[in-house]
Amino acid sequence: MRLPLAVLLLAIAAPGARAASLDVAASYKEKALEYRNLDLGAAANNHSFVENNARLGIAVKRIVLDTRGEEDTTLDVGLLLHALGVAGSSAAISVPFDRAAAYYPSTNLTPFIENAYVRVNRLWGEPITMTFGRQSYRLGSGLLLDDDGAGFTGATVRGEFPWAGLKGEAFLFQDKNPQATGASDLTLAGFSLSLPTEGVWQLNQLFERDQTPQLVYGCTFNGVGPNGTDPTQANGCAVSKAFRSFTSARYQISYGPLVFDGEAAKEKGVATPTGPNPAPNHITYSADAEVLRMKWKQSLYHTSGEGIARVSLARGSGDRGDTQTTDEAFYPSHGHRYDGFERSGFGDFYGATPYDAYGGNYSTTTKSGLPQGTSGISVVGAGFTTPAYHGFLIDIDGYLFQGTRAANASGFGSTLGDELDLHLRYPIRDQFTLNVGMAYFKSGQITDPNKSIARRYSFEASGRF
Repeated sequence: MRLPLAVLLLAIAAPGARAASLDVAASYKEKALEYRNLDLGAAANNHSFVENNARLGIAVKRIVLDTRGEEDTTLDVGLLLHALGVAGSSAAISVPFDRAAAYYPSTNLTPFIENAYVRVNRLWGEPITMTFGRQSYRLGSGLLLDDDGAGFTGATVRGEFPWAGLKGEAFLFQDKNPQATGASDLTLAGFSLSLPTEGVWQLNQLFERDQTPQLVYGCTFNGVGPNGTDPTQANGCAVSKAFRSFTSARYQISYGPLVFDGEAAKEKGVATPTGPNPAPNHITYSADAEVLRMKWKQSLYHTSGEGIARVSLARGSGDRGDTQTTDEAFYPSHGHRYDGFERSGFGDFYGATPYDAYGGNYSTTTKSGLPQGTSGISVVGAGFTTPAYHGFLIDIDGYLFQGTRAANASGFGSTLGDELDLHLRYPIRDQFTLNVGMAYFKSGQITDPNKSIARRYSFEASGRF
């Protein structure tokens, strides 16, 4: 801690720091959790634990660097520490929570650096902002890219164009492939353009240059892969490097009581295979995904407040079994999927994204968590939040999950499961919240032929300033 504090003191003492401000922010969340039947019909896998999630941020802002132009060029220096840990009875960081734990630099409540950056505002007197260092970042809705509270190391540039209110940003990060079990090398680069109309249109582009040896699941060629005879590559084709491109269009609008947020994405790319000769020159990626969320507020009869209704739809393409060297399963390396030790997605228990979930399959035979032969997830969800009653709110949400492509299944035979979530919340402003929750998940035919039941219980207290 001595070095960050020394840097902070020097920044405050620097010339021009008289106009600067010191911002301190802190948050803490304690969550008691109990999971039952995590393996969804296999051997018993129950877990209960208490999760701690704490942040402490310090930033010196508006250090004047230059007075040219209409506004001063200023500097911000920020540091954000993040600590995750568990205290509980049954080895919380074992399967399947180990996947989330491996995503973060530290999970024993030892603080790690989520943000450590310098940011220049109004560079050259123009509406340009540049940030260098470790920083939080989300592209669009998070479908393509989100640091999930771990931070990315690199650089971002944001600016405004002189016509039509068009805004843009570009980024370059160096990180690891979170699915890799050993050393990995992943470069993330791209840009985003935002155009305000009646709503806001956004074009997002992400490039992944992945030099991590990995397996392309479902691939096969020359006796290699799921339909081949090589036992070392029984689940797919080994590749030495891959280049993936993700392009998405997003539209957001808030119109009276209605809020709409939709994003559609396309994936393309190539990978270089390894293994026996002759091998194909490359393996291709060709996939797509869509996410749509809507909500609206409605006054209810004989109540003093408003209820909030919501609908969500999501779909990720799955891999086709008849294309031997093409992977049609949409799968960005750093799409939003984690919040601490738990998944963050559709359903408190299942935590689905369009491409992965807590599907009961935690072996290395799939990276999605779904049963082998099933890929891509389609989600339909609906929910309602009641008007406040003495400060208390009730959230009710239901979800249906289906495999977009499932081996030997179609229609309702491709059902992965359905879930009902209930929450009782007591928020005080935006600073303190008590939250009690229950999730009930019923397995579908593909997940478990016996259609077993899983549950999640939670109690959460959180505060921030």
